[in-house]
Amino acid sequence: MAEGISKLAQVIADRIAAQTERHDELELGTIQDDMSLKLDKFNIPIPKSEYLICRSLTLKNPMTKTVEGQGTHPHGPSGEHTQEGGSGAHTHPETEGAHVHDVICPPELKALKAGDRVLVAWVNGGVDPVIIDVVVNIDA
Repeated sequence: MAEGISKLAQVIADRIAAQTERHDELELGTIQDDMSLKLDKFNIPIPKSEYLICRSLTLKNPMTKTVEGQGTHPHGPSGEHTQEGGSGAHTHPETEGAHVHDVICPPELKALKAGDRVLVAWVNGGVDPVIIDVVVNIDA
């Protein structure tokens, strides 16, 4: 009986070792018109509901949302203005009124879109695809 238990323990140990030997992989893919993900090594696209993306790929342009009666404006006579604490909050003369500034997302950080080439990480033992970032040519 001890021999049977020993064999069972070895089978379990072998299966655990096989599971832990699987490494997560990185690969390239392209976002399709319907936002599905087509991997370079696999012909069937992954629907957008079946992959994850890093939060930085969801940035909108502009990144702020203006409030009614406020918004993009010229600075007029105030020119430079005071910034309070590095948060972007600042003051203007009362003659310019209350307002907010649109923060424009740099082109390199725009949200994921059709045609983007992406770097995909397979996580959780190679089960879940996660788009890490958009990849570009060095000359782009």
